[in-house]
Amino acid sequence: MGRIFAIMSGKGGVGKSTLAAALAECYARQEMRTVLLDGDVGLRCADLLLGMQDRMIYDLGDLVEKNCPLEQAMVRHPSLSSLSLVAAPQMMSASDLKRKDMGRVITQLSDASDVLIIDAPAGIGRNLKNLLGAAAEPVIVATPDDVCLRDAERLSLLLTQREEPRPVVVFNRVNRRLVRLGEMRTPAQMAATLDMPLMGAVPDSPKVYRALLHHRGALHCGDDKVVSAIEHIAARLMGEDVPLERYKPSAFLSFFMEGGEA
Repeated sequence: MGRIFAIMSGKGGVGKSTLAAALAECYARQEMRTVLLDGDVGLRCADLLLGMQDRMIYDLGDLVEKNCPLEQAMVRHPSLSSLSLVAAPQMMSASDLKRKDMGRVITQLSDASDVLIIDAPAGIGRNLKNLLGAAAEPVIVATPDDVCLRDAERLSLLLTQREEPRPVVVFNRVNRRLVRLGEMRTPAQMAATLDMPLMGAVPDSPKVYRALLHHRGALHCGDDKVVSAIEHIAARLMGEDVPLERYKPSAFLSFFMEGGEA
């Protein structure tokens, strides 16, 4: 049975799916048998993030309803032979799936892989609850704003109440300049507020959005700092001792900005 990571977020729009696809690519590049499961029933997007939108025939719904064998639902990536994708069904809702059926499918996929990445649905609704109890390691993705941090805290509480493994946190779109100016808290400060182990921070970069417009993942955005941050997060999740990137406020710049505004 391989490692299972459930990439979660308290709210949508934080880059959760983008990170899930990038992590899957990271592990596949290391020749680990990697499966990305798009668990967002009715709202699939992982096929677009991997440039595989024209290759999908069977999906998670077919696996749940036993309409196809496992191998047919695991669609191979066109250039990474170690990476397979199981797409989310577009014509189903969370109420069509049962938790025990999802658990069975997740176990099958984990047995067939070294790493299973679950792109979990955003929020704390039924769609997410169908995925709980599957021995997955929760990874909460958040952006550095108070609304998202509150939702991340609420998601963490739900996981605790459900006796899931303790979640870790990744922060996305962290602006180093705003951190230096003291306008944005450091990733370490935010992780301490949430009482979650910090796995890393992905810097804010317009190149990521431009890559997504062309159906290219974050690892193909051309921003070395973004790529390095994601690769380091992938390594830390596997237990490697990789130092965290330093984000530190500048007392001088903060003082200068305050003086300039006075």
